[in-house]
Amino acid sequence: MESVKENIISLTPDNFQAEVLECDRPVLVTFFALWDQPCRMQQAELDSIADKHPEIKVCKLDVEEYPDFAQQFGIMMVPTTIAFKNGKKIKRASGLRLEHVLLSMVQ
Repeated sequence: MESVKENIISLTPDNFQAEVLECDRPVLVTFFALWDQPCRMQQAELDSIADKHPEIKVCKLDVEEYPDFAQQFGIMMVPTTIAFKNGKKIKRASGLRLEHVLLSMVQ
């Protein structure tokens, strides 16, 4: 099982409101599945953003663990990343994305 770095928040339906919607900085939320190869590849990009950009909160939500919650966001494929600012969805990208693309979503 892959390890999640301490600076990447694991989301659940219980902490989503506080971690994402009430956050005072931009948030990148990646909806992922552990078995998916592109999700595993994207992990390095997320780790890099979390390490280099403390002004951006990086979060992950496991669609296998919380399928109903992922469905509320219309997640049809993984990885899907949604950028939030001031509690609102501002951009969305499906599929494997490089670090600079993910960063551009919140800038």
